[in-house]
Amino acid sequence: MYSRVLKHISAADLRESLTLKFRDDLNPVFWKGGALRSDVRAALMKFAKAFAEYVDLPEEAIRDILMLGGNAGYNYTSHSDIDVHLVVNPEYVPDCDPELMEDYYGDKKMLWILTHDVKVYGAEVEPYVEQPGKKRRKSQGVYSILKNKWIQKPQKADEVDEDEIEKKANNFKRRIDSLIRSDNGVGMKAILKKLNTIRNESLDKYGEYGYDNMVYKELRNSGYIDKVRKAMVKLKSKNLSL
Repeated sequence: MYSRVLKHISAADLRESLTLKFRDDLNPVFWKGGALRSDVRAALMKFAKAFAEYVDLPEEAIRDILMLGGNAGYNYTSHSDIDVHLVVNPEYVPDCDPELMEDYYGDKKMLWILTHDVKVYGAEVEPYVEQPGKKRRKSQGVYSILKNKWIQKPQKADEVDEDEIEKKANNFKRRIDSLIRSDNGVGMKAILKKLNTIRNESLDKYGEYGYDNMVYKELRNSGYIDKVRKAMVKLKSKNLSL
């Protein structure tokens, strides 16, 4: 139920209490004539190289650098970030199975986010590392920053289920608020990991309009992803202080 594609209610009727929006055109801040603006591309290339150095990836290990997420499609808002994926040749990650590689780079990504605040024209930029051959749904926009061309053009959504998005998003909000009030650092880390996991699974199976991806976007847009990250930093600092 939780990872299906959202249908039932016209996107035009999406209730105002939700942050999600659906557009007819790509975000003009980042796109011109269907291609990534040159200054945006240069900034994202610089970002990708900086993250590669941060995780000790040599330049020859990177097969491609991709842009995904709301700003690579039609459901962007002022809260949408930019997902930059480094496609890494597994030969440069010796003696490491795919699951361990994902966990390792997931932890490195989290450390990067906690210590960096990179924005391109106001949009937060988040790094990812993945192996070649990752399959994605047809609705998801995938743009090669490295090659400066679409790998897969995004599709538009006509229908969403606003009630189910709001119901599950509110459930996560209550859980996050409870964990923050109780200074439960283990719980905060676990729920953040769970949210990233279900989002990635939803993206893998259904693309941008998968149910759990939309729930994640609602939590991010309403400030809850950032809220739990800041609470983790604050709690860690408190525990290390005398």
